[in-house]
Amino acid sequence: MRPGRFDRRVTLDLPDSNGRRQILEVHSKNKPLAKDVDLVRVAKRTIGFSGAELENALNEAAIIAARADRSEITAHDIEEAATKVTMGPVRRSLKRSEEELKLVAVHEAGHAVVAQLTPKSDPVHRVSILSRGNAGGVTHFLPADEDRITSRSRLLSRLVVALGGRAAEEIVLGDITTGASSDIEGATNLAKAMVQKFGMSEKLGLVRYGDSDANYWSEIKDYSEDTAKVIDEEVKRILNEAYIKAKAIIVENRAKFDEVVVQLLEKEVLESDEFAKLFGVEDPEKLV
Repeated sequence: MRPGRFDRRVTLDLPDSNGRRQILEVHSKNKPLAKDVDLVRVAKRTIGFSGAELENALNEAAIIAARADRSEITAHDIEEAATKVTMGPVRRSLKRSEEELKLVAVHEAGHAVVAQLTPKSDPVHRVSILSRGNAGGVTHFLPADEDRITSRSRLLSRLVVALGGRAAEEIVLGDITTGASSDIEGATNLAKAMVQKFGMSEKLGLVRYGDSDANYWSEIKDYSEDTAKVIDEEVKRILNEAYIKAKAIIVENRAKFDEVVVQLLEKEVLESDEFAKLFGVEDPEKLV
């Protein structure tokens, strides 16, 4: 890669929303799509998909429709296929107790309800308590835009939503479980980046501390132990404040929360329009 070795280097990034829509249009030309299929919406839903994964998702959706003896591919088929591509098939063989199902429903309802009622959060796209891979359930969101630059308020809202599942467990079940481990890990990494990388701590100011992209053990610490202590305090403060907000939202909207849990236990999956109706929202993609 030394100068003079190659005249030109071409970087192929993953397609953006418009690129994904065009790829979907190509691969759907010979596939009968139902009227409820909106490729623009599908493109928003498939952030991070490569062209091959988009093709795979449409082929998988066609298989789902064929197995159901339908002549058209529905929006539900594509959603199921996209979820299967990223998380694997539904583990139907896994037998779960009523207690575990309620736990998963409470946890996912926590994410969804907190997201619905948190300003600047991404709209809820789908809530499911079906087990896939190592996940007991999942809540999908539909970002309004693929922002390369994100505001502090948007990042804080993501933290509140990320901790909504754990908050729901504590308030509704009176106990906490290991189900929020990945949520806590993701929230911690984001809060740490806000403090060390993005200069979003008033205490620490506009300084980058260490290599926050490195893992814990290999991080280069170019700051004192006193500063390290302040960093830890700031990360903990940001997470605690987000957790308090998440709990407050659930407590203040407990009746609506309980209704979401009941619907999840009954239907297993709530699509965006079904979830939005519970809150009297006509446009499920509208930000709070």
